[in-house]
Amino acid sequence: MAQSAPALPAPDAAASPEGAVLLDSIQQDKLSLIGHMASSIAHELSNPLATIVATAQAIISFWPRPGMPGAPVGAGRDGWSAPPEFLAQGVPLRQLREDLELILEEARRAGDIVHGLLASARMGPPEWRICSVADVVRRTVALCRHHLKLHNIALQAPYFDPHDGYPLWSRIRGDGNQLQQVLLNLLINAQQAITAQRGYGAVRVTLAPDGADRVLLSVEDDGPGVPEADREAIFRPFFTTKPAGQGTGLGLSISAEIVRTHGGRIIVDSHPRGGAVFRIELPSLAASDRAREPQVSADPATPLTEFPAPAPASQGEGAPLRVLLVDDEAGIRRSVGRFLRRHGYQVTDVATAEAALTAIEHGTYDLVVSDLRMPGLSGEEFYAHLTEHHPEVAQRVVFTSGDMVREETRLFLAASGRPALQKPYELSELIRVFAGICPAAGPSHKRATA
Repeated sequence: MAQSAPALPAPDAAASPEGAVLLDSIQQDKLSLIGHMASSIAHELSNPLATIVATAQAIISFWPRPGMPGAPVGAGRDGWSAPPEFLAQGVPLRQLREDLELILEEARRAGDIVHGLLASARMGPPEWRICSVADVVRRTVALCRHHLKLHNIALQAPYFDPHDGYPLWSRIRGDGNQLQQVLLNLLINAQQAITAQRGYGAVRVTLAPDGADRVLLSVEDDGPGVPEADREAIFRPFFTTKPAGQGTGLGLSISAEIVRTHGGRIIVDSHPRGGAVFRIELPSLAASDRAREPQVSADPATPLTEFPAPAPASQGEGAPLRVLLVDDEAGIRRSVGRFLRRHGYQVTDVATAEAALTAIEHGTYDLVVSDLRMPGLSGEEFYAHLTEHHPEVAQRVVFTSGDMVREETRLFLAASGRPALQKPYELSELIRVFAGICPAAGPSHKRATA
């Protein structure tokens, strides 16, 4: 009987440049699919989160304080003494406010995680604008803190509260989502190195100004470190020290290219007590502005492309501003609508763009807040109709969506030039956007009683 030929080893696709390109193409397709799925899921999660955030904010903003209508009689110096009916049950009013603040804080954290996931999955060209590296750190830490905890790794990172504003020195000109990918990649690499060595450890993120011209972002770990002979090679495409099948060797090379396109550099060194230190040096906003003519406003949320500001909405003296709220989520319409009415706005809320067009045909509105993803007529189609038939109303539209990452969404918003808020958004930010369209749209404008 003839002896069968020995089985040939399976070809290693990554052993040739052509195979590496094929694997890279497959990976890109996979990431693109994941990005579309993440975008859809994020939109579904963002709507209930937006309702929770808006409702909690609305309640807290009208919480009774001493001297306000409805404040408890005999309220203490701190303003949170409980009325008798609460004291009888042993539940101070202060505790109820703390519970609300916890709900709001956790809903915001969930929103940060959703937005961070979307940013890390997004594929496409960079969006150059003024952004804050402190915001990049906050979003990335929110996204991966639990992952590191599951791998017995303690994460130390500075805390930045977006409601207090980010440090001015942390502002740069670039794409915050791409920088988030860089930081996320460094954190995951540190976790994998530590896990492979001993299964527990610590990672520390630091952010500080380096003079007036640079921002320094560092990631330190107590893992095995990077051998000196590999410190330049690790930034080359397809170089990896991981076992076969556990890494493409593209992460650090892509990260280095992103940092380079931002005018900075990334270097690796050994920590004096062991482990690796990755340092990212980025030019500050001041340094970038000296290198070229400024093209953006100082608003971190403003894209490079500027569009003419709409004329203020006209209204009678003391008349409330009329807002048309368009959203298929009943909870958002109720919570945001109630908040605006309490602040003196006259609000009409509808569930579809078709109903909004009918309302506009029969009424006058100073401001229109519209979701982008709705059943039936989409926000884009709604805006196209307004642009053609009601151009004066089109210039007063504010868009909201939990899906700001999708390519067509970003292109549409850039072309329209209309302000947009990502769900869940801060109600104070909505008021600020209103004021940019109608100067009389601040929260003090003829405030109504709750």
